[in-house]
Amino acid sequence: MAEERIEPVSRRQTTASTALAVHYTVRMPHPASHNFEVEVAVSGAPGEVTLALPAWTPGSYKIRDFAKNVSSFRARDSRGALEVRQLDKQRWRVAAGHQGRFKASFTLYADEFSVRTPHLDDTHGFFLGTNLLPYIEREAGFPAPARHSVTVVPPRGWKVATGLKPVKGKAFTYLAEDYDILGDSIFEIGTHELHSFKAFGVRHDVAIVGWGNFNARQMVADIKKLCETEPRLFGGVPYDYYLFVIHCFPDAGGGLEHLNSCVCGWPSFKFKPREEYDNFLRLVAHEYFHVWNVKRIRPAILGPFDYSREQYTRALWVMEGLTQYYEKLWCARAGLLGDEALLNSYAENIDREDNRPGRKVMSLEESSWLAWTKLYQADENFINSGVSYYSRGSQVGFVLDARLRALTDGERSLDDVMKAAMERYGWPKPGFAEGEFEKLCSEIAGQSLDDFFEAHVRGTSELDYREVLEVYGLEFKRDKDEPSAWLGLTHGTKDGAFQVRTVEAGSPAMAAGLQVRDELLALNGHRVTAKDFDDRLKDFRKGDRISLTLFRRGRLVEARLTVAEKPAGKLKLVRVAKPTALQDRNFRRWLWK
Repeated sequence: MAEERIEPVSRRQTTASTALAVHYTVRMPHPASHNFEVEVAVSGAPGEVTLALPAWTPGSYKIRDFAKNVSSFRARDSRGALEVRQLDKQRWRVAAGHQGRFKASFTLYADEFSVRTPHLDDTHGFFLGTNLLPYIEREAGFPAPARHSVTVVPPRGWKVATGLKPVKGKAFTYLAEDYDILGDSIFEIGTHELHSFKAFGVRHDVAIVGWGNFNARQMVADIKKLCETEPRLFGGVPYDYYLFVIHCFPDAGGGLEHLNSCVCGWPSFKFKPREEYDNFLRLVAHEYFHVWNVKRIRPAILGPFDYSREQYTRALWVMEGLTQYYEKLWCARAGLLGDEALLNSYAENIDREDNRPGRKVMSLEESSWLAWTKLYQADENFINSGVSYYSRGSQVGFVLDARLRALTDGERSLDDVMKAAMERYGWPKPGFAEGEFEKLCSEIAGQSLDDFFEAHVRGTSELDYREVLEVYGLEFKRDKDEPSAWLGLTHGTKDGAFQVRTVEAGSPAMAAGLQVRDELLALNGHRVTAKDFDDRLKDFRKGDRISLTLFRRGRLVEARLTVAEKPAGKLKLVRVAKPTALQDRNFRRWLWK
């Protein structure tokens, strides 16, 4: 396919005529103190205004209350200090400034390192617009139309990476058309490596921050392959610049998508062996696919944003679950993941999620709707009471894609759904209403898929993989034959104590009354540790009776369990020895071969 560039469009056309302007200056004079110094210069204000810091950041569905670390909030105009009243945990009412102008200032403490939160120390600074930059409130939660600009004042020798457009002639100064774009932007400040390449005629930068056992040249080359592959589905890229920020620190992890950038965290020394590096590439593929699925294809409520409170949708399984399904596929299509590794990654997810008790309790719609209090605040019982719209949504995507191919003799697929969704709902068009994505799938299939969605998205029915196996010519196998002993608990060490971490519903551990945080001391009278517990269990078979000695809240307890069993080894997905011509064609089309 010839390279084509899709001209970017403004997310909101509301700021061209407004007189209101906001300029932010961010300083960090003492990085080791973890304090950002923020100044907000406002002009064109009609009177008193309310400045508000977001309670959450798009893409991360948890109330984080970024204002909790604000101190010394002040305001003044050309005549002196202005009255400031704090209205609640995240809003300040500033009295009218002379001729509509004033400056507010505050300090924000930033020592929570993640891809979602602000962080500053002697190695680097990082923040999102939503973390640090308050907006002028138009109505509850929503920013007022205004022109926004930011100047970052880095320590000597540091530089700035961001997806925002720079202002010519002004060092480290950037423009944003509206607050949604500003709030969605990454700011990485430090001594990072910066690598560049072009894909679809557009510059892409990779800022590598930190240290580790990675090969920077190989990493950038592989990211480029993803950027040359994923846009092919949509005929090009919808941006004129893209920035990857890669955090490589021992405590790094996770990723977060933005309109024309993303940040990915990976532990410094987990780039080897190859299986770990493959997982890193899957993370990058996932966050990059959000350029389309989330940042442009989205439920109507996800942009423009109300930053003051939770925003509820039943479609996070579409945004995250289908993206997790595609992350593996994009790596394979880009030539970064072999067929065997691809199939086994799907099999691993199936084996884990189909043995999760919570799959019978919570639907994908419920998981999406309750993300704020369930998945993002999951406790030790979530394995029994819930599912992840990421992992379970990926399974549904796997089966849905095969069903679409089966119903259309291999001529249509989930790829066609995503292309149609981009054309129909992508920015600047309004997002889709609840249930519209499912209707679009039926439209592509040429028949109703409502029974499928009722069973597996709105309901909790078990997934049937027979259609997947038939369409692609696959079969399930296990890499070991003998079953293994199973108690239905997970364990780990905390503060030096070897403890129970989770207890599965319906398991021998649950039947025997084991509880989370029980400290495991002995098995059949002999001491056990985290290192040898699983090996000791290999001595037992289904039906054997064992005793566990443990401490429960300081009291010595003995529990007796009847050992059960689970299939041994790992579940594998493999190609059948003699696929039909149609199966072979479907498999090759699936992988773009």
